[in-house]
Amino acid sequence: MTETIEPGAVEYPALPGRGEYTEEARRARLEWLRAATGAALGSLETSTIDPRSLTGNVENFVGGIEIPIGLAGPLLFDGQRARGLVTAPLATTEGAMVASVSRGAKAITLAGGVASRVISQRMTRAPVFEFAGLGEAAEFARWVVGRKDALDRQIAAVSTHSRLVELDPVQLGRSVHLRFVYETAEAAGQNMTTVATWRACRWIHDQLAAGSVPVPVWSAIEANLSGDKKFTRLNMIAGRGTRVVAECVLDEATVRRVLKTTPGAIDRLYRISVVAAQQAGMAGHDIDAANVIAALFVATGQDIACVHESGAGLFSVDVSGGELRATLVLPSLVTGAVGGGTGLAPQRDCLEALGCTGEGGAARFAEITCGFALALNLSTMAAITSGQFADAHERLGRGRRVNWLRPEDLGPALLRPMLAASLDAPGLDVTAVAPIEDAPRSSLITELTSRGERRKTTGVFPLRVTWVRRDGDDPKQTDLVVKVKPLDQEVAIEAAKLASLCGGRLAEVYPRWRDATGFGGVHTREPAVYRSADPALRAVLPETYGVFEDPAREAHVIVMERLGTGVILKDTVDEPEAWRPRHIAAALRGIASVHAAWLGREEEVRGWLGAARTAESMTAMRELWSAHLEHSAAEHPDLLDACAARRLEDVLDGLPDWWRRMEAMPRTLVHNDFNPRNIALRAADLSLVAYDWELATLHVPQRDLAELLAFVLSPEASEADVTAYLDLHREAVGAGIDPAAWRDGYRLALWDFALTRLQMYLMVHTHRELPFLRHVVPTALRLIEIEDAVEEAGRAG
Repeated sequence: MTETIEPGAVEYPALPGRGEYTEEARRARLEWLRAATGAALGSLETSTIDPRSLTGNVENFVGGIEIPIGLAGPLLFDGQRARGLVTAPLATTEGAMVASVSRGAKAITLAGGVASRVISQRMTRAPVFEFAGLGEAAEFARWVVGRKDALDRQIAAVSTHSRLVELDPVQLGRSVHLRFVYETAEAAGQNMTTVATWRACRWIHDQLAAGSVPVPVWSAIEANLSGDKKFTRLNMIAGRGTRVVAECVLDEATVRRVLKTTPGAIDRLYRISVVAAQQAGMAGHDIDAANVIAALFVATGQDIACVHESGAGLFSVDVSGGELRATLVLPSLVTGAVGGGTGLAPQRDCLEALGCTGEGGAARFAEITCGFALALNLSTMAAITSGQFADAHERLGRGRRVNWLRPEDLGPALLRPMLAASLDAPGLDVTAVAPIEDAPRSSLITELTSRGERRKTTGVFPLRVTWVRRDGDDPKQTDLVVKVKPLDQEVAIEAAKLASLCGGRLAEVYPRWRDATGFGGVHTREPAVYRSADPALRAVLPETYGVFEDPAREAHVIVMERLGTGVILKDTVDEPEAWRPRHIAAALRGIASVHAAWLGREEEVRGWLGAARTAESMTAMRELWSAHLEHSAAEHPDLLDACAARRLEDVLDGLPDWWRRMEAMPRTLVHNDFNPRNIALRAADLSLVAYDWELATLHVPQRDLAELLAFVLSPEASEADVTAYLDLHREAVGAGIDPAAWRDGYRLALWDFALTRLQMYLMVHTHRELPFLRHVVPTALRLIEIEDAVEEAGRAG
């Protein structure tokens, strides 16, 4: 039974500093809120917003919430106010939305751009006058229509920017709602028209009191006919805010190449969706224009509550002669370039970036909003028709609740047993754990999965640990790194999302093979490597303090040394010139010791790290490698031109034969991601440190050699350079290996790298720029060219 609270039983609390716009008042309100709620509110401790700037924008200011802004576009405009390339700042936390807008913008721009026009700009306010009877109400309605000019003069006395363009009495019984329709220049005008209408209403009351027209028994400044901050059919027809239209024409080739679908498929979905929208009771027809509208509203200081009415749209497509014509009308876009939140510094900056702060800025902003909303509508429809929409939202299903690791779990309870065992100090106690703020670099795999299950703690966490061996000892500090790994299926899903967003044949083929792309077991494979007692392997690993695994919690954790000032060349993937010959030689000698130790132990490696690729599986996956090549050549012709693509297609054609030959060669444990993203050298003796072993597998030892050379040599590399490193690596793996057979294995491993890993990199590069590909791709192609020449010379000899 609910307890009844008697009136007056609760004393109403007073917020401190009411009406004060000072930092002191903000702090006082923050402390009051902490005391009232018990919440720490650490994120509100400081604010970059000057309280004095917020008068008229917010009351009882206590702090700000930062919303990330992503850049969408650019989009080519051919509008009345918006012309040329425009890049839009979109404030959002919805993953893939900015990317989808950008894809639509790219398609429209490559097809010739978007035409945009503002049709009209209106703002309405509708006061109500209630009379004693129907007749009096009708008499007032007739009388007031003839007073428009006089009312316009009254309005001009209080607002220089509000111009009354229409006066429309709407009688509903004894009440007359009087629609004042204004033009408001650069402002959205909701507040200024309220002031102007209030002045007009006072004049009306004065005139009625002195004349023969019936006097209302009651009146109010608004009674909901204006549809303020609500969607209404009246405003869709008559307009409230800016009525703006955007249109584009896309040729079939651009639709296929960029949107990865066809004009006919989009047209079919459109026609079906129109009927469904009618059945659902949708007013108008739209896909997701509100996404762009809300993001631009937040970024530029518009009235966010107006998204509801502003998001109503009329989207249509038409196909003729193979071309797709798409049109979007936004009939009631409530926006402005002055007033409200547009004057705050970050919001003003975004308006300036859009070129919307001067005369005509409001109209330009409306055209830009409509154009980018059209881009998103097209991109989303394309994603639905090609199956990408569902793929991009896939998540790993779990039949149970998982008690995932939390950041606070990476503390003394986890670390003490590991440090005690690794330092042979059973009485060791961890007294403090503090994060090291140095923006650690995660592996691409960990970075990929950060897009997925965000409630789960994964990534690389540098920590400073304070500990004592036993009570009474002086405390010591150790800097270490905790790596918390995602599950293999999480990685596979996120990689599949990228493939899906690429569209075309790659999106179609990838799902069939996503579990065979090398990500299986990545969460257990690396911990197994770090647990190994093999001396050769441990010699190249970072110092390992321990491994913690709890499958029920999906916890797979490695604790290792933090590589700091004692190493060189760490994270130099974008600096190939930093790798001098002595550095390359040192890295090759280091990994060769691992190759030598595991050479010929194939069954042991399989049992330890799981199944490896075979000639049979690679041959079965040829359709995937072909789709990758097709995508890379289409999306990145600056990196993989037609000639290079044809050469790799020739390699692919012969895959069944040469992979079978490679499979018959001696194989070993390979790092399989052996490049400057994942390796460094100890400064004292140039010994190798190799980390990020999640892709470790069974392969020919030359696989690591081929990848490293692609990353650290230049596109001008000579045959002599390559031969020298080949001989060095071969001799370090073991004397007596036939040089010709070794070179043949290197050639095949290089082909394998170019067809598989390099194409995966290029797929990621479509969505997340990988600057290192600017030198890796041409270098890999140069290495293949060198091997072609060596092979040709061998035949001629």
